[in-house]
Order: sequence, then C-alpha cells, then structure tokens
Amino acid sequence: MKNNYALYVTSFPPEKYRRPIFASRALRTIGLNTKILLGWDAVRKLRLNRVLKGTNFLPKPLNWLTRDLIYENSLFTTIPRDNLVCCINLNILGVVSERIALRCNTPLIIDCQDVTLQDDASLPLYDREMIRMADAVIFTSKVLKALIEKQYPKILKRSTYVPFGIDLAKFDEVYKNVKAEYFLNEYSIKNNVILTYSGAAYFWGEREGQGLQLLIKTASIITKEKPEIKIILQGAASPKTFAWSWLQNEILRNNLKDKIMLIPSLHPFHPLRMSLFKASKILLLPIGDILGTYYAEQQKLFEYMSTSKPIVMVATPARLSILDHSSAYIAYKKDPEEFAYQVINALEEPEEAEAKGIRARRIIEEKYDWNKLIPQYAHFISSMIETD
Repeated sequence: MKNNYALYVTSFPPEKYRRPIFASRALRTIGLNTKILLGWDAVRKLRLNRVLKGTNFLPKPLNWLTRDLIYENSLFTTIPRDNLVCCINLNILGVVSERIALRCNTPLIIDCQDVTLQDDASLPLYDREMIRMADAVIFTSKVLKALIEKQYPKILKRSTYVPFGIDLAKFDEVYKNVKAEYFLNEYSIKNNVILTYSGAAYFWGEREGQGLQLLIKTASIITKEKPEIKIILQGAASPKTFAWSWLQNEILRNNLKDKIMLIPSLHPFHPLRMSLFKASKILLLPIGDILGTYYAEQQKLFEYMSTSKPIVMVATPARLSILDHSSAYIAYKKDPEEFAYQVINALEEPEEAEAKGIRARRIIEEKYDWNKLIPQYAHFISSMIETD
C-alpha cells in the first residue's frame, strides 16, 4: 500500500465544502494517502474556459448540459490510473468520465451530499444512471439514503450513511477564542438583537432552495413586533451576482433596508464568521422550494449546533432526523407567520432557548464530531478495497 493512493474528485472548493479533507483524514487511518482533484481545474488546464463562458448564452437546459459535458471530458483526460486503489467522487457530476477511465478495475464510490429530486420525490434518469454506475454510495443524509433504497433498490450495489458532521476541534479553536465585539465593531452595530442566517442562496430555475424569501417575509413580521432586531444574511451571495441583486431587491421591496444586512461569503472558520455566531441571539434555518434541500443534511446545521446558540428552523425530513423540540424551535409549515412565531418564542424564553442550544451542542459532541465519524468512513472504504 506504500505507493497506492485514493483519488477524491470534487467540483466544489474543498476549503468550503470540506468533505475531501474529512475523507483524507479517514483514509490515512487505513494507510492510504489521498490525492484531491478539483474538477474545474481540469477544465482550466485544458484551456476550455472560453468555451465554458460561452455556455452562458445558451438556452436552458442546454447551457448546463454543455457545461457538464465540458467538465466530464476534461476530467476524463486528467484522471490518473497508476497505483490508484479507489476513486471517490463528491456528488454525481464526474461519474461518467471516471467510470469510463477506470473501467471496472478500480472501485468508484459516490460521496453523496444531495441529488436532484423531482416534485414527486423521484430521481431524474441522469441521477439514477450515475448511481447505477458506481460501486458504492456513501450518503451524508440518513433520510436520503432511506428514500433511494426504498424507491430504487436495484440501482444501489452497496451503500452506507456517514454524515458531514464537523471538525469540532478546528471549530472550537477559533470559536472559543473570538469575541462578539469583533463582528459588532467591524459593522458598527450597537443596541441590536442579532439573528443570523449563514449559507449560500441556491437557485434552480425560478426556485430558491434555502428559503431566503421566506426569511425576508418573516423579517417583516418580527421586526414590527421587535424593532431592535437586525437580521444578518452571511454568505448568501457575493456582490455583483444575480443572487446578490435578487436579495437586495427583495429586501427593498419589503422595506427592510435598515433591518437586514448582507455580508459576503467567508471561509467557514474565519474569525469574523465565528464572531458573528458569537454575537447572534438566534440562528435561523428556513427552507425553500427545491425538494432536494429537504433531504440534505446541511453543513450549516452542524455549524449552528456547535455554537450552542438557539436554532429556529423549518422542519424537513433531514433536520428532524437530527434535532427535535428538545434541541431546536421548529416550525412545521413553510409559513412566515409560523416561523416568526417560533422566533419570538425563542426570544421571549431565554432560559429554555439556552437549554435547547446546549442540547444541540451535546448532540454534536456525541454523534457528529469528525473524530466519531472518521472510523465509520474508513471502515466502509476499507471494505471496498484490498488493503494488504
């Protein structure tokens, strides 16, 4: 095994979507080094950026189909084969090129954070076939695993559940040593009660997946009752993007310019982001109109839980597999009035809210710390390969 290695392919930046880092640590425990291949870097190395930009002018869905083809073609020419004992791919983009390049000689494993779910909770043909091509799937969501096993038992060869969890030692290293004043002074905030949503906006056609429109409508309700509230939307979008413009327009349309602040994306463990969590009274988890997000165990949920701060969330199957009424305030309808009601409850019963936050942190320590999850991941990969 000295010269052998595992290949981890991702189309996401690992510093934000840290699953490849987690996998690398896990595989090290069974004597495997990991090479992380950034899929879009392969496109850039082949100088296909200009072609990629041209896809922006194509009609939907031809634009994203063409982008996927460019990605797959670039990946196929880049994948190394010598001394490779397994290939792990984050989600399904890239699976076609990997399967063709590796043939049946090397185990191909999908590390599945989410999939496209149609409105009837079925998988599109493309997603089904990518899963069928893989030798195994590691689901990061318990309820997504159960859904696919029930609906499509024949396309899964082997599967397991290992959640995202969180590198709690790394989180605590920053979070426990930063003060709320850093964020408050940076943005000149005084005498406000801070409520925070941290995470990216996600659009699929005309639909927004994270529930930011719901959050803005909820803000209209709660800021009338409690005018001292200021809501921070951190990481939802970057300036000069469609999502940023959309959010600004929604905020202005609802007369919330002085009540909602947009802050760009930061590294997950950036001290300013950790300081924002420290300064927050409540952490908010709405939900939008894309069914796939209902079945995803989102990284930000584990980050929220690690802060010990009260969480107010809209119920989804994935979230309810982790938290309940003892550890979060839960709105069971995707309704601004009900979501606002739960936010007000959390503000008006601080002792109970604090207790829920502490319970959520305890769940992280007991079940979702990376140190707890690494052996599970390593054991499954070990079972897929020859380790002697």
